[in-house]
Amino acid sequence: MAYPYFDLVQRAHSELLAEGKIAARTNQDAVEQDKGLITRRAAYYVNRDRDPSHGLLAKTSGNNSLGYSVDWIITNTDGQGWDIASDDGVNAFPSNGDAEGADPARVADWRQPTAELAQVTDGGQVDPGPPPSNTDERLSALEDAVNALIETVAQNTEATERARTQGYYGECKMGLDMHFGMKPAD
Repeated sequence: MAYPYFDLVQRAHSELLAEGKIAARTNQDAVEQDKGLITRRAAYYVNRDRDPSHGLLAKTSGNNSLGYSVDWIITNTDGQGWDIASDDGVNAFPSNGDAEGADPARVADWRQPTAELAQVTDGGQVDPGPPPSNTDERLSALEDAVNALIETVAQNTEATERARTQGYYGECKMGLDMHFGMKPAD
């Protein structure tokens, strides 16, 4: 059975894209965090608007985001769960996965989704929340700095070679004479 409230998963995804909180990433950890944010916001909307038994799956080890599963919504009645987010290695997106059967042991790991975790205000308005960790921009800035450093090293190497081949006194007559083994006349 597909997730019955998949429209709210799609809504969460669309909003997060429009807000710039999720985007194409070059880092798989950032993609996983995006999936987690989609899941937290979708779970919040479902819990608030459709079925209060639906919530987050606490997961403090392995692949998680803020201590919650990055892609599972479960019920607190019987532990039934749905995989609602996936990725292609670059982008996080909604996934209308089939339900995984009831698992009463999971009920103990059910957590209430909150507006804060979903990064929305209680009225459903978008909360700016913390700025997204834009790993891609930081990586680009780091690559620019490394390229500038490589250019500086190349320029310094060229200047050092020029000074070495011109002799200590530069291009003056004495420097040229010393460079070519000539000795000044006595």
